[in-house]
Amino acid sequence: MFLFSVLLCAQAWSLTEYKLAYRLSGSANMMMPDGKVDAWIQRPVLGGQFAVEFLSTGRWKSLKQWNNASIGVGVSYLNLGNDAQLGSAIAAYGYMNQPFYNGTHFRIGLRPTIGVAAVTKTYRNTLPDGYRPYYQGDGGFKKSNQSIGSILNAYLAVELYMDFPIKDGFEITLSGGWHHISNGSFMHPNSGYNMFGGELGLRYIPGNTQIANEPKSAKELHEDVDKPWAVEISATGGAKQNYYADNQNGQRFYGVASLKAAAYWVPFSVFRIGAGVDAFYDGYYGAVNDEFAAANPGAPITYFGKTYLAQRDIKNCFRVGISLQPEFIIGKLTAGLHVGFYVFDPIKNLEPYEQAKAAADAGTSLNRGVFYAYDFSKASNYQDGWCYMQFVLKYHVLDHLFVQLGLKTHGVRAEFIDAGLGVAF
Repeated sequence: MFLFSVLLCAQAWSLTEYKLAYRLSGSANMMMPDGKVDAWIQRPVLGGQFAVEFLSTGRWKSLKQWNNASIGVGVSYLNLGNDAQLGSAIAAYGYMNQPFYNGTHFRIGLRPTIGVAAVTKTYRNTLPDGYRPYYQGDGGFKKSNQSIGSILNAYLAVELYMDFPIKDGFEITLSGGWHHISNGSFMHPNSGYNMFGGELGLRYIPGNTQIANEPKSAKELHEDVDKPWAVEISATGGAKQNYYADNQNGQRFYGVASLKAAAYWVPFSVFRIGAGVDAFYDGYYGAVNDEFAAANPGAPITYFGKTYLAQRDIKNCFRVGISLQPEFIIGKLTAGLHVGFYVFDPIKNLEPYEQAKAAADAGTSLNRGVFYAYDFSKASNYQDGWCYMQFVLKYHVLDHLFVQLGLKTHGVRAEFIDAGLGVAF
């Protein structure tokens, strides 16, 4: 994800005409309990941030279409509230300041952020040797950090910010919102950290440069469109784990991949909407519990995650869906949330485990249709369901070539992160 920050920064520094702003702030957050780190949350998450922002001039003039937004790259340090079990995090990221109101004496807007975070404490370096994660120590507390399984993680944030110009290019800046650290199921355990809080700091624009506020009308944004239609095809891949024990026998990872094809209508230079076909591969569903099979030859597989897999079958790895794909356009970058439903999904008849096993024992299967009843709010606990979502970032390195990063989820559970290339027509 930091690749997108680097690309944005590199593009900005290549300009001969640009305006910069600098932001320095301190932060205080409260970590949301998740049933795994509750006993270790001893104090607020305290930290500091430094960022460089590129204003809407030069080739970044496309940001004028976003009410004179700005693009920033920054670094943060966070003390996560318990040095022994949670440790600290250092994050590097890119973000966008999107003003709702952009006045001379006051500014308010939304700040979406994406990047990477390195943490000092994980499940593996807080676990006593020879113990599994539910080890009970003195006082009955769990001694391992069961929320983070990898040192390197994704860093996501959404904040509401306010800037108050004071004098000679200096501004007081306030912000508050949600921050998240996890690895998208790449390495388990991975419930991640969710934090809510705020920042207070200073923002400085050298030379007291004020960018004129010239928001465009919907008609002007429509007239700015060069090509009203676009077709894109992309291929991405990655890896994941499904359970903490997957890492105990030779770093067991399962391959994942996506193939996407979509057509987009571009009504405005800042927004497009598309429809597409998505094919997914998840190698976990083609596996069985080999250790159980070796110890019980001829016996059916009784439990594998929360899916009933009685045998190894490559068919279970593939799913195909149709999705609606709204995307926002920021120069060469597009960002969107794709929402779809499966038209081919063998897994739907293998989840949840209890229902699928009961049907198999009776000599039948669940035989669900395309749409069927399930509790969407509990999809992360026992069942994928028929609905899926993908957060997608694309950066056009050439007119017809882009790099793509995606996070696939069902409900509130991250299934996997994948990255790759795409072509645009």
